[in-house]
Amino acid sequence: MIDNDLKEFKLTCEKPYDKHKYKLIFKNGKAVIFEDYELLRYHWYQWRGDVDKVEVIDDGGKGF
Repeated sequence: MIDNDLKEFKLTCEKPYDKHKYKLIFKNGKAVIFEDYELLRYHWYQWRGDVDKVEVIDDGGKGF
């Protein structure tokens, strides 16, 4: 059952969580791997004209 009255998300832990790495693949075949999503976003924006795609890599459940 979905609670339609839910108005906010409650954070359950303050620790950073990211179990993924991100591979920025360029049109020329070169690639850069980032461990931080925000850093990936920054670089993607800077190089977006040369980027072919972004791959999400599961980091084996690193999590917390």
